[in-house]
Amino acid sequence: MKKLFALLLAALMVVGLLACGATPNETTAAADNPPADNEQAAASDEPIKIGLTTVLTGDRALEGQYASNAAAIVQEEINAAGGVLGRPLEIVIEDALGTDVGAVNAYRKLAADDDIVAIITPDSSNDGMAQAPSALEFKIPTTAQGSSPTLRDMCNNENKYLFQLRACDETLCAALIQYAVEELGLESFAILHDTETSSADQAGLFTKALANYGIEPKVVVPFTTGTKDFSSQIAQVQNSGAEAIIGACFQTEAAILITQIRAMGLDVPILGSNAFADPVTIQLAGDATDDVYCASAWVPNTPVPKGKAFSEKYEQTYGEECGKAAAQIYDHVSIICEAIEIAGSTDREAVRDAMNTISDYEGAITTYDCRTNGDCGRGGLLVRVKNQQAEIIDAITSEKVIE
Repeated sequence: MKKLFALLLAALMVVGLLACGATPNETTAAADNPPADNEQAAASDEPIKIGLTTVLTGDRALEGQYASNAAAIVQEEINAAGGVLGRPLEIVIEDALGTDVGAVNAYRKLAADDDIVAIITPDSSNDGMAQAPSALEFKIPTTAQGSSPTLRDMCNNENKYLFQLRACDETLCAALIQYAVEELGLESFAILHDTETSSADQAGLFTKALANYGIEPKVVVPFTTGTKDFSSQIAQVQNSGAEAIIGACFQTEAAILITQIRAMGLDVPILGSNAFADPVTIQLAGDATDDVYCASAWVPNTPVPKGKAFSEKYEQTYGEECGKAAAQIYDHVSIICEAIEIAGSTDREAVRDAMNTISDYEGAITTYDCRTNGDCGRGGLLVRVKNQQAEIIDAITSEKVIE
């Protein structure tokens, strides 16, 4: 009797399930795998990925060290605050090798990963310009660390996926020359510059700014990246009779150049591109950097509140001063995450469109305004190095041109 009752009960359950349009197997599967909750939980556990191309090997490896350290700090901060769109952030780093080819290969490897939402270029305008065509090809939001006006024009005119976050050299170089002429009272200059694109651009901008005061450089002396002996170039400057030297190059060359200028007995003011007050340059050149003037994107003792907090945290974490290459990564990651939150999506097109809505964003380095085009960075600092520390003379700002 009991066996018969059990069979009848089972039959009634099957009939009831069929009446609802489900088979016993389907119901069991549904009970074991509730789709909505589990899929949402899985999605929330998947990280949102941002790619970072930086130089981890070779002469510019310090750049990669700063960048990697900053990436670890900002990733931890964002994840501790709940992540991005409720999901953890993961920064994926590729070595750009310090060459255009290496930069492009690193970029394309990241861009080919559909999970990468946006990519950050290395701390070089040359690398950013080399990567720019790939940004357009893959249609992926890309933030450039370089400050060349050529890079700015690329992101404003032909590449809507490229965003220059550092203030353009055009603004910084003009501010430095204005200070040199109007405040220091200097009247004659020699220019020493690397022949790579961004430094050559800076030399041109310095020449243009001097022309606004009716001044032509006494001599313009080029050199190639990697030069270790500047004695012949410095001799040309010495023979020109210029009362001040303007330099345009990367940190390693800047440190060697400053040291050799002082060693050859030229006790003249040295003015330079943003590399000339970078902690890397000061560390390498030591006391020789005293009385070097620079229009800089960043100094560790920045007065910007978010920058001051980050600089202090960096030094506490790693036991050294925070370089520009670190501060830039902090801002780039923060702004990309802001765009993702605005978009409410990790879709690359949506994030790109959201980037163009960001205005008055207070970063660690400066204020950013990305409305309508990729010219985002709005300022820097005019500094003088004294006792191996960058003393801030004044803030540099530029107005956003809205198209």
